[in-house]
Amino acid sequence: MKTNKPTLSMIIGALAAIPYEILTSVLKLMGYAKYSVFELSSLMITLNRPTRLLGAFLSMSLGASIALILYRMAVEHFGWENLILKSVFLNLQSWILLEVLFMWLIEGRNLIPYRPISDYYAQLFSAVIFGVILGLLFKKYIKTDYRLKR
Repeated sequence: MKTNKPTLSMIIGALAAIPYEILTSVLKLMGYAKYSVFELSSLMITLNRPTRLLGAFLSMSLGASIALILYRMAVEHFGWENLILKSVFLNLQSWILLEVLFMWLIEGRNLIPYRPISDYYAQLFSAVIFGVILGLLFKKYIKTDYRLKR
């Protein structure tokens, strides 16, 4: 059976957002973060009313997009070497871009109060974990399929 690797990579990216949310939720419960990743994502639409359901849809869509970019750019053009490092790097670049947009659109307009610095560190740490999980899942489900067909 032939696998559609771009679609599989998007599914992996969407599913990798779930541990990302779990980690940020735990950090929020510990008092280290003010918002979980799903809540932050939902603020881009609702502006000042965080909701996890809308945030889940947005975060999974972003995760799928990041995974597709990782597959198309990093894997197809540059190969499978150092995949986890490539995944973490791409995800950190995406995180920086999204944080800048979030600051400009939401916090910069005073729609929500400024977040504490610890919240940024929690999101940064979680973004690294998302990149590691994404890279590991790519190795397990996409690369192994590639090896079997050669």
